[in-house]
Amino acid sequence: MQGVKNLFDWKILSIILALLVAGGLNQASAAMGGLFFKRQLLWFALGLSIFTVLAFTDYRKLLTPRVLIILYTILLLSLVVLFLKHTRWLRMAGFGIQPSEFAKLVLIGIFSLLLAQRKDTQYLDLKTFLLMSAFAFPVIILVAVTDLDQGGMLFLLYASYIVMAGIPRRYAVALFLVTVFLVFIVGPDLWNKLKPYQRERVEAFLNPEAYRLSRGYQILQALIAVGSGGLKGLGFHKGLSSRLNFLPEKHTDLAFAVWAEEWGFLGAAFVLALFGALILIILKTAYQTRDELGRYLCFGVATMLFWEVTINAGGILHLLPVASVPLPFLSYGGSSVLVNLAGLGLVFAVSRRRYSFR
Repeated sequence: MQGVKNLFDWKILSIILALLVAGGLNQASAAMGGLFFKRQLLWFALGLSIFTVLAFTDYRKLLTPRVLIILYTILLLSLVVLFLKHTRWLRMAGFGIQPSEFAKLVLIGIFSLLLAQRKDTQYLDLKTFLLMSAFAFPVIILVAVTDLDQGGMLFLLYASYIVMAGIPRRYAVALFLVTVFLVFIVGPDLWNKLKPYQRERVEAFLNPEAYRLSRGYQILQALIAVGSGGLKGLGFHKGLSSRLNFLPEKHTDLAFAVWAEEWGFLGAAFVLALFGALILIILKTAYQTRDELGRYLCFGVATMLFWEVTINAGGILHLLPVASVPLPFLSYGGSSVLVNLAGLGLVFAVSRRRYSFR
């Protein structure tokens, strides 16, 4: 029995399955059992297959410099194509693939490998910092041109790695001064260069009532749906905002509002608690593993999940501007499902070997 415990991390697996069940129920309601629901089940099946393969693969042999460079090159070529077509999707066989989602996993692999190879583990050395930046910013810029939200998400992932790696005090002060300069000097000019809908999104967040028939409509309807759920919710398939189509993008960006309306505060808190527990378990795995690459991989996946949940749920609860960042497993999205389950598969592989490296 002890051998089985060493082979499987049942806590991670149980939480993943619970979130997939919640996601299936949510899409069954939001998509009314239609095409999006059936496609989401297909993505779940494909994602679990990828999870299983990666969970029983030696990630050290998989995440080599050669493999990561090949993946990075494919990613860049895909983003250039999207940039030229000014779209965020690659269409294949009737399905849409979003390369910006896969960029998260590619950058996590590259950052983890670079940090694992450095000699000084106390502070981030200049060479590693420059290499991480050289890999990160071409991707961030290309993604941000067509999808500012995902570009911001990638920057948060990059910044989280930089902070975690340890910044010497002189670099931290310089970074702070540069940030202040950008906010007060470049910020106003950047604001004027934003597209109208991007400025309206921020203005609607600050004053949704003034934009209740445009950008503020999404925010107000999400808050109404969450408030309507009360403590225990209206019940499965009984959410009025979802049934009467008051919620726009209810199967994607606002899927959490559908869940909160039907399952109430207790259901919403349960899902957020599952995410919180999963992130903490991954961070505990990062702390326990003896392998540097595995440690940084776990940190990256935990950080990715944290920002995805924070940005999506924060937008629904009007704590942050609404952004097109899906809530893992509860929002419809094949690329998101595949990337998150692939990342968790790598975490599972690290967990299985966390005490075995010599």
